[in-house]
Amino acid sequence: MNPLVQTLSIAPGQQLLAAVERIESGNLQMAFVVEDDGRLVGVVTNGDVRRYLLQGGQTDVPVTACMNRQFRFARRGAVREELLKLLDLGYSAIPVLDEQDRLVDVYTRHMAVSPEVPVLARARAPVRMSFCGGGADLTYFFVDHPAAVLSCTVGLYAHATLVPRADSLIRIYSEDLDLEERFESMNALAAHEDKSLLATIVSVIKPSYGLDLHLRSDFPVGSGLGGSSAATTATIAAFNELRQDRWSTYEIAELAFQAERLCFGIAGGWQDQYASAFGGFNLIEFENRRNLVHPIRLEEAIRNELESCLVLCDTGLSHDSGQLHDLQRQEIQADTSQTLLLSESVALCRRMHRHLIRGELQDFGRCLHEAWSLKKRFSSAISHSTLDTVYSHAQAAGAVGGKLLGAGGGGFFLFYVQPQYRQAVVRAVRALGCQTTNFRFESNGVTSWRTKIQ
Repeated sequence: MNPLVQTLSIAPGQQLLAAVERIESGNLQMAFVVEDDGRLVGVVTNGDVRRYLLQGGQTDVPVTACMNRQFRFARRGAVREELLKLLDLGYSAIPVLDEQDRLVDVYTRHMAVSPEVPVLARARAPVRMSFCGGGADLTYFFVDHPAAVLSCTVGLYAHATLVPRADSLIRIYSEDLDLEERFESMNALAAHEDKSLLATIVSVIKPSYGLDLHLRSDFPVGSGLGGSSAATTATIAAFNELRQDRWSTYEIAELAFQAERLCFGIAGGWQDQYASAFGGFNLIEFENRRNLVHPIRLEEAIRNELESCLVLCDTGLSHDSGQLHDLQRQEIQADTSQTLLLSESVALCRRMHRHLIRGELQDFGRCLHEAWSLKKRFSSAISHSTLDTVYSHAQAAGAVGGKLLGAGGGGFFLFYVQPQYRQAVVRAVRALGCQTTNFRFESNGVTSWRTKIQ
């Protein structure tokens, strides 16, 4: 209870002179008339007493003779805004009553801020669509050759929630994998050999506190949309939200690569982490010393038209991108002509970039077909008869071009289709057991925020 409640309270039967003593004992120049059961029945101020005495009143009468029964008050639980407005009307103090009209608190203009409460961090990271250049973002290629990837992000996200704990316990929940892990401490997690990707991320960050970590995604596992990188990026961003020295977007992408590729051991390139961290349309260049993300400013009409002409098709076939990247690496190292294919892909990527920024979208769609034809030459595992059938049926129904997203073997096809042929293409792929997914482009990359623990 606020000490002012006891200091300034007086019983109704006490004399006015006693009320004056209470009033003069504090800086608020008022007293609260309170019944034995705690109910507030009146407020008496220095001004009330003065006016009463000037009218001939006596000091040996009960305080109820001059108290104000029509006083302003606030209910317990009133929001700060309501209290500030009452104080701004000129009142030096506002009594706070409970549901039984009992005086429980007094607020003044110097009322304390609300106490600090624990917070949790949330983050979400979008997945990417890679238009061209995939494979050139592998380190063993771009350390010796110029490389670039053209991609964008869409409004499908990995969502991470980080709840710090007062103890050292670490609990990890993955809704997508229906997986729960528990470690008694950071040391126990670090010593554990068979860790999930999420546990590996925690071991890379090495937080000094226990935590509960939750992850869920808007997309299926093995979609070819860079989902594991989006999950890694979102998780790192949640930890970043609670840091005093925040990591930059580049640093988040680098940590995501470290955790996913090097520590957890998923083979693959660098584009997914950068695309998810930065968001939007980007031309990403890779070189031996530095990776550079070049944001692409598209005219709104070009962006809207492209969005209207793309169809995202889920083949229902999952794939293991790590195994495919391992196989591709072996084939490239065994056959030097693969390097020429990757160089062709980089050149095509730059050509598509020019078509995109100039709004030459029909040419852009044709380049998607070139990119897919080129991609299939990288490795024998990238496509198979089922995928070829889906693609050929989409083309026959009116698709200008398209490509399989991700490393290959399954996941999502992306088709460029003029709107008048869209329905025919959708029917054609659905007849083969595929599903089409609506999407919107996402301009923002990974986003994090904190909120109070309820």
